[in-house]
Amino acid sequence: MEKVKAVARSKSALVFLLLCMMILILSPWADAPSPMNSVAIVPEEMEAAASAEPVMTQEIAELTVEVAMGEQEYQDLVAQNEEFMRDHPDILIELQRINPKQAYSTYKTSSQLEQAADIMLISNEWVIEFASSGYLLPADAAFAGKALAEQFDALAAPLKWNGYLWGVPRDMDPFVLVWNQDMLHEWLGEDIALPLTIEQWTALTEKSALLEGLFSWLAIDREDPLALMAWLENVASQRSDGIWDEDSEPWNGTLFEQALSLLDQNRASLQLIGSTVEAARALKEGTVLAAVIPYSEAAALVDQPRSAPQPKLVVDHYSWKLPFVWPRGNSYVISSNTKAEEAAYTWISEMTRDQTQLRIIEQEGKLPVYRSLYDSDRKLSNLIPGRSGQSFPNQPPLYTGPETSVRLEQMRDLWTRFALGNLTLDEWKEEWSSKE
Repeated sequence: MEKVKAVARSKSALVFLLLCMMILILSPWADAPSPMNSVAIVPEEMEAAASAEPVMTQEIAELTVEVAMGEQEYQDLVAQNEEFMRDHPDILIELQRINPKQAYSTYKTSSQLEQAADIMLISNEWVIEFASSGYLLPADAAFAGKALAEQFDALAAPLKWNGYLWGVPRDMDPFVLVWNQDMLHEWLGEDIALPLTIEQWTALTEKSALLEGLFSWLAIDREDPLALMAWLENVASQRSDGIWDEDSEPWNGTLFEQALSLLDQNRASLQLIGSTVEAARALKEGTVLAAVIPYSEAAALVDQPRSAPQPKLVVDHYSWKLPFVWPRGNSYVISSNTKAEEAAYTWISEMTRDQTQLRIIEQEGKLPVYRSLYDSDRKLSNLIPGRSGQSFPNQPPLYTGPETSVRLEQMRDLWTRFALGNLTLDEWKEEWSSKE
C-alpha cells in the first residue's frame, strides 16, 4: 500500500514540474505588446473598386434656340431636337418659335439688349449686318467634315465677312411662278412657251381688264420685296441683285421699268395677297392666272390630287437659269453672348447634316444646301442641274455687305406703298434716286 502511495506522489511531482516549465516558456509572449496594424484580407472585387478613379458628375450644357418658322416646320424641328438630345444627354436644348414676319425686329432688339438666344435661325441677308454689329460669333467650327465644301456660292457668300463665316445654311426656298395652264392656253394659245415676254405679259393684262376683274392676271405678296424681284426676274430674264449698282438706273429705259409700269397701270386686276395661302386658294379656285409663291408651297400645290373643276397647275422656275436669283435661304447663327459655344457648334452641325436636309425637303419641301444631294436625286437634279456653272445657285450675289438688309427693308417700304396705290411710278423713281 505504501508503495502505491509513493508512486502516486512521484507522478504528481512530475506533472507539477511540467506545468512550471510551460509557464516559464510562455511568459515572454504573454507580456509582448500587440501589433500596431492589423492585416485584413480584401476580396479582389473590393480591391479593384478601391483602386478605381472617382466618378465625376457629367456637366450639362444648356442652349436656347430661337427660330422664325411656321408651326408645322417648328413641330418637325421639335422632333429632330428630341432625337438630338437622346443622342447627346450632356446638351439640354430649349426651343422657342417666333413669328417670321416679326423676326428681324425681334432678333435685332434682343441682340442689342444682349438677351438673344444662344442660337438663332435668321435670313441669310441679315447675317453680315448682325456679325458686323458684334452680335454673333464666327460659325466656321460648325461646318463638320465635307459641309463647307458642299455649300453653294449663292448661299455661302452672304455669310462671309472679315475672313469668317458667320452662319451655317439650313435650307433655301426661292420664289417661283405657278400658272393656271388651262387659262394660260385659253388666253394666249396652246403653243405658248414659258417664260413669257414683256409683250405677252402685256397681252395678259389686257385680257384680264376686258373680263372686268373676274380673273386676276397675277397674285403677289404686297409686303415681300423678294416676291417683286422674283417676278421682275421672270419678266425681264435678268438678275435683280444689280439694281443697287452705283452706275445702274434700273427704273429708266429698262425692262424692269416696263414691268413696274405694267403693275402700275393694271393694279385694278392685280391680286395683292398677305400670305401664300391666299394665292394657293385663288389658284385652286381658278380666279387667278399666275401667282408668285415659294417653291416648297408651289411643289406641294401642284402635286395635290385635283378634282375635275380644278385647273391644271404648272411650276415656272425658268428664272433659275439666271446667274443669280434670291435663294431665300435661312442659316443658324450663334449669339456672341452664349456661354456654351462648343455645344452650339455640335447642335448646328447635327441640324444641318445631309440626312437632316433630306428630312427637311421631305417634311417641309424646302431645298437642301448640299451640292452632292442634287447628284443623287433625279428630281433635285432636274431642278438644279450640275454642281458648278454659271447659273443659280452656283454664283454669288453681286453685293454682300452689311447694308443688304437695310436696302431690302427700304425696298419693302417702296413696294408696299406702290402696291397699295400710295406711290406712283414717278414717285418710286424719285425716292429711289434719293436713297442711292
